[in-house]
Amino acid sequence: MDLATLKEQAERCRRLAKQADPFTEQRLLDLAREYEARIAQLEPKSSAASQRRRKDET
Repeated sequence: MDLATLKEQAERCRRLAKQADPFTEQRLLDLAREYEARIAQLEPKSSAASQRRRKDET
């Protein structure tokens, strides 16, 4: 799955969890966290040097 699809799925799980019973809510939130973990693996990570450069530019 691409990043956009993973983000949409995570958001859908969180949205559905708000209307679910407690057991299902927890399962949906767990699933959203799994999607977030996959997103974190796929998103490019910015280096500390580039973060410092951006901070200095502001």
